[in-house]
Amino acid sequence: MVTTENRPRTVHESLVEVISLGGRRAVVTGAGSGIGRAAAVVLAKAGASVLALDINEEGLSETKAAALRVSELGFDVETVDVSDYGAIESVLSDESLDIVVNSAGIMAPDSLATTTGHDWDRVLAVNLTGYFNVLKAAVPRLNRPGSVIQISSMMGHIGIAFPAYTATKGAILALSRQLAGELGPDGVRVNSVSPGMVLTGMTRDNLSDDDQRDHVAGRTPLRTVGTPEDIANAVLYLASDLSAFVTGTDILIDGGLTSALAL
Repeated sequence: MVTTENRPRTVHESLVEVISLGGRRAVVTGAGSGIGRAAAVVLAKAGASVLALDINEEGLSETKAAALRVSELGFDVETVDVSDYGAIESVLSDESLDIVVNSAGIMAPDSLATTTGHDWDRVLAVNLTGYFNVLKAAVPRLNRPGSVIQISSMMGHIGIAFPAYTATKGAILALSRQLAGELGPDGVRVNSVSPGMVLTGMTRDNLSDDDQRDHVAGRTPLRTVGTPEDIANAVLYLASDLSAFVTGTDILIDGGLTSALAL
């Protein structure tokens, strides 16, 4: 059996302690679960003050509890739908930000035939328009230098399934590159992170099945599926001064899966 436990899952504390985000303010969307939660927690652990946003109030409470176990700083949460620009603008109206993490996302059925117009519209409203709404509200409140990190997906690089989801993630790659050129002269870096097969609430129905998880892991060169923390560590790097000369870049974190799919 191949599982996520076949390799060490904890980054050595000495490495984490190299990165300090003390005095910085971050907003993280989709922070009620999965990658968004892991990103919010690791940024808080590095010393950032975090505003965590999600439509799921219960999930946000769990995220806050996790963050307060690793950080003594205040950790703020707001329940909001990123597809509602007015609500996002209201939540961020008094903010002075240094880091923006766009992570909110949903998925729809896995084929064109089974994707309804409602499915398409809702996925685009959250995964693409939601990112736009956050950017419109957050960038004017972003201190310089500032960092924007957008969560795309390996699906944005290669088409496998999920037409609505894949379309939005490909668009996020293009949007991030475009904004890097537009905002770079003003001191704002814009990068994206593309997770591969990561065990989150979105993928749990498939990857919680041992046989299915082993099948995916067996096709992955590192012989494992990812964890939200794997992605959050890349977010931490892009949020920090270690990546001060990095913009317009996507970090593909998939254990090598996309390199092996054509074999």
